[in-house]
Amino acid sequence: MSFAESALTMITQHPGTQAEIAILMNSVTGCRCNLLRGRKPGVLSRHIHPSWVTGYVIKGAWRYLEHDWVASAGSFVYEPPGEIHTLVVDEVVGEPEMITQFNIHGAMVYVDDQGQTTGYED
Repeated sequence: MSFAESALTMITQHPGTQAEIAILMNSVTGCRCNLLRGRKPGVLSRHIHPSWVTGYVIKGAWRYLEHDWVASAGSFVYEPPGEIHTLVVDEVVGEPEMITQFNIHGAMVYVDDQGQTTGYED
């Protein structure tokens, strides 16, 4: 699979920072698979899931502010349900961008710094 700019039509979620392309959506189970691309350093999102999520880092690296590990190319990631996490690409990870394939089971609830809901995908 090529990740050349012309090979993917990505949906911009936050201009200049984040984009994604849906590869699979299941309206019966609420599951979806997507490719998330962080195109420059910054916070991609602060969110919580009521169900579990898995991911595989294809390119680059990223981290959660709430943890001390870095997800780099080739890493498998498990996000437990009910945990707020803030996904960032920054100088700590040492990569200018990232592409990660996520399998999301159920809703994704976006929250602010106080943990209050600001939006959701379901």
